[in-house]
Amino acid sequence: MAKRVFTEEERVEYREKMLDAGFDLLKQYGMTHMSVAKITEAAGIGVSTFYNFFSSKEEYVYEVLQYRRRKIPELIRIALNGKEKAGPAETRTYLKMMIDERYSVFPSLTPEDEKRLLEMLPEQVRPDLLKETETSIQFFRHMEGIRPDVNIPLVANLIKVYVLAAEGKEMLHQTVYEVTMDRMRDLILYEIFGRTE
Repeated sequence: MAKRVFTEEERVEYREKMLDAGFDLLKQYGMTHMSVAKITEAAGIGVSTFYNFFSSKEEYVYEVLQYRRRKIPELIRIALNGKEKAGPAETRTYLKMMIDERYSVFPSLTPEDEKRLLEMLPEQVRPDLLKETETSIQFFRHMEGIRPDVNIPLVANLIKVYVLAAEGKEMLHQTVYEVTMDRMRDLILYEIFGRTE
């Protein structure tokens, strides 16, 4: 049987459908139990067609994460709630959204998923200071009152630790989980603004 050749428009359309479906599939099944069959069913294509777009499920999950990252401006707009620039209060709201399963895929990943991504896609998921600095600068454009001496690698690491804590929530004491996360948000806000309110 001849391999199907997709037009460029079809490639974009099917890839977008699969990436869109990834958010809900990750929330529902997690990376481990999300199958290629479930992904392709959501996009309306055959299982073997998946490999015309992605070399592995891990690559697909990485691309879903990148796809969701491109939606950051939309989340920032929600957090701004009509304001032009974010201060600590709006940034706190955005940080909460980062670990809220309604907006983020991170709570659906486990530390084991992160490890698998790192093993399978070391180049893509390895810390990259240049890429993270560019992302941070984009993020900071939406804020006012940023510390002149903001330490971007430190802020990036603190945000990663914050997200990892949300992913490994079941390993933390549940009675103080919310307090813990709020204190972590305070620390991130202090590093960005020099204040928490």
